[in-house]
Amino acid sequence: MRTDASVYSLPILQHWIPPVGITDAKMLVDTALANAMYATRASLHSALDTTPGALSFHRDMVLNIPLVADLNLIRDKRQHLIDQRLIVNNQKRFAHDYQPNQEVLKLVHEPGKLAPRAVGPYQIAAVHTNGTLTIVIPPHMTERISVRNVKPFNR
Repeated sequence: MRTDASVYSLPILQHWIPPVGITDAKMLVDTALANAMYATRASLHSALDTTPGALSFHRDMVLNIPLVADLNLIRDKRQHLIDQRLIVNNQKRFAHDYQPNQEVLKLVHEPGKLAPRAVGPYQIAAVHTNGTLTIVIPPHMTERISVRNVKPFNR
């Protein structure tokens, strides 16, 4: 039975030598969990621009030096990133006012690789103020659907 903790360093975990006894197995699991926790704490967060461990412990996780974090600056950076991403996503949207008797395509949720992305066209029976449409599905059926799940059909 091996009891030396240095036996379970990172290269050993990569090639994984099967443990001999229960003590070896526990040490292997403890080492793997400690490495996973360290990797989580030492990984750089894109919005925070620092590591979670450095914010928590006020020390750099790789170099043993103190770290002073300006939480107001970090909050302002995160808000700026949120605002930028919102602007980019809003530019991808287009405004369209649906009218009765127009035709729309109904978008398919999670289509397969070669499956169609939309089905239809369906005729709009009514436009509602809460962002939904009533479409006519042949024969003699209607369905109320959100405007986010349809796109205009142009012939």
